[in-house]
Order: sequence, then structure tokens, then C-alpha cells
Amino acid sequence: MAYWDLGFRHIVDVDGQLLAIDADVIDTSSLLAKANRPADRLLWLVRAGERFAIHAKQLLRLSPDEVLFFETSDLQSASFHQRMVA
Repeated sequence: MAYWDLGFRHIVDVDGQLLAIDADVIDTSSLLAKANRPADRLLWLVRAGERFAIHAKQLLRLSPDEVLFFETSDLQSASFHQRMVA
């Protein structure tokens, strides 16, 4: 049975794990919970090879026309990565 048979309209990837989501908008804590990731992880949106930090409790609008890719990291490695980019 395909995901559209179940009513899921959006596909996201979190750390290589594909998730089917029915809602048009989801907050970061709910997305982390669906991906079985700790709530204290930092979430990054990966688009065109660039990483964009997503703030805690930020709402994310999902599109049925694209798969969104996310990565998680702990707060210590995130601050190191931000220093390296600067």
C-alpha cells in the first residue's frame, strides 16, 4: 500500500529516515518525536547542499511537491559548525 492510500501527503527525510506526514504544518518538536530523535537536538534543513538551522518550536510548512531533508546534531557540535562557517 502506498503512502497516498493512507492519506499522507508530505514526505520528509530526517537523518536518512523517510517519514510520511499528513499535516501541512508541523513544529520541530513534533517532527523530532516522529523521527524518534531526542527533543534537545538541533534541527537543520538541508537544501542545495547548504544547512539552515531551524529554531526550537518553529513551525515548518510542508509542500506536497518536494521532499524536505533534515539533519540533527547536538548543541555542542552545532556551535562548533557555526564557528567553522564564520
